[in-house]
Amino acid sequence: MQVDVQNIMWAGFGVGLGVYWFIAGFRELKSSRTMQNTPTSRIATGAVGSSVEIKGQVLCDSEKWVTAPISGRKAVFYAITIEKLVRNKNHSRWVRVDEFFSDKGFYLDDGSGALALVLVKGATVKKKKGRSVKFHLRSKDMASMPATLMLALTLNVNQLKSFKIKEGSWWDSTEYRFLEWALMPKESVYVLGYAGSGLKSVLRRKPKMETYLQAKKTIESEPEGNSRFDRDRDGKLSPEEMEWGAALLAEELESKYSEKQVEENLPKTKMVFKKREGEPFFISNMAEADLIRHLSLIGTLKLWGGPALTLAAAAYILYAFSAGG
Repeated sequence: MQVDVQNIMWAGFGVGLGVYWFIAGFRELKSSRTMQNTPTSRIATGAVGSSVEIKGQVLCDSEKWVTAPISGRKAVFYAITIEKLVRNKNHSRWVRVDEFFSDKGFYLDDGSGALALVLVKGATVKKKKGRSVKFHLRSKDMASMPATLMLALTLNVNQLKSFKIKEGSWWDSTEYRFLEWALMPKESVYVLGYAGSGLKSVLRRKPKMETYLQAKKTIESEPEGNSRFDRDRDGKLSPEEMEWGAALLAEELESKYSEKQVEENLPKTKMVFKKREGEPFFISNMAEADLIRHLSLIGTLKLWGGPALTLAAAAYILYAFSAGG
């Protein structure tokens, strides 16, 4: 019997996937136990410089809400995950290729008199079931992408590592899936992570040149919708008004907190959560009990299913080679 090389390759992939599942399952069970054993702290009295668990409501100026690019919902923060459909003769699966965020993060208020700043990059995000909004697109149809999603991709192009904003050839049938997750104003959020104290990241700064140029292009393409920059009300934008409007819009695009709120938040911000090697970092809009059950279930399935998959795949490889020999 001749050895089926493609099946052998998939069996080898199964061996590796089983090992990965086992390790991931162990980590998820460890994380669920950490959540169970870590008491919820108040932001005002929590121990800065250690792993802390908090729960609070998302805080944001109403005039600084952002529009989620797929759903069109007004939100405080959104994340877009980009996946590509990978196919072969017997199987197809979605593979994550990129991700970007509307900004660095958000504030949480738990009513204790202090605030926490949560910087999302590197966190494990667990969402309520049914909260993700999806949009499918083939690379050859890139021009049909919603304008709001295209604008969000363009403004955050520096965050994209693999996905390219360009239309593919007519024969290119690569299929992409965009998944949106957004946090609503005053939504309850659970955070477990290392609580530091540096606050430099919330200070306002001069907008990046690429954001300024994109803002200027936006104003030029939609003159009717940007009458707020027409300070002399003559029905058209002078070069000075255009420059002022682009600078203002760029600043709005890069910061969802007004100067007044930043000044108010700085003295009240006691904790800053961000990724730290060796420390768990979870963000979720699920209730803590539901999150623990979810991690325990998935972790158990991976912990047992991983070795089973590895053994089955390895057994197939041995059988195929012995039968082929």
